[in-house]
Amino acid sequence: MTTANRRISINGQPAAAEETSAAAARPSSHPDAALEQVPPEPASGDDAQEPDLEAELEALRHERDVLADRELRLRAEFENYRKRASRDLVEARDRSQGEMLSELLPVLDNLERALDAAEHHDEGKVLGGVRMTRDLFVELLRRAGVEEIETVGAAFDPHVHDAVVMQPSDHAEGVVMAVLERGYRQSERVLRPARVVVSSGPVESPDTSG
Repeated sequence: MTTANRRISINGQPAAAEETSAAAARPSSHPDAALEQVPPEPASGDDAQEPDLEAELEALRHERDVLADRELRLRAEFENYRKRASRDLVEARDRSQGEMLSELLPVLDNLERALDAAEHHDEGKVLGGVRMTRDLFVELLRRAGVEEIETVGAAFDPHVHDAVVMQPSDHAEGVVMAVLERGYRQSERVLRPARVVVSSGPVESPDTSG
């Protein structure tokens, strides 16, 4: 190809296309072009952790709500149990008292018979009715585990005896010599202490040797 033909090619369309391709292949010196070619930076670690923190926070909220609901249920159950236990206790007490009172009714019957006999001046029936009433009442107490506290001749015990009087006697000091009011106990529990007279010891005789 001659020199003229090469110039025509350069001045013509094909030559311009080659220059355009070469210019595109050469790096641009313009600042904006350099910025456009910088690849985007990856997401930072804080941005990646935000969804995880939000999920953990939501899980904690859910756990809090579950525990609060469980606490309310436990409180309601305990309150229901307390009311039920109190009601059962009252019912058991009333039932026990009713049974005891029912067993005391025959005692009242015997007392009424004794009073009726006294109105007719039948002293024998009065005495018999009173004894029957006493024996029936003692039997009821025995069945309930109640027994009389030992008194006369026993050593004074402040846990079961109430010393009303102390006076000299032929008994040793500290011995119960008389009972003013009987005492009763149920197993180890004292229902009522016995009111007693306690001996302060023998009376010292005056010294007449002088």
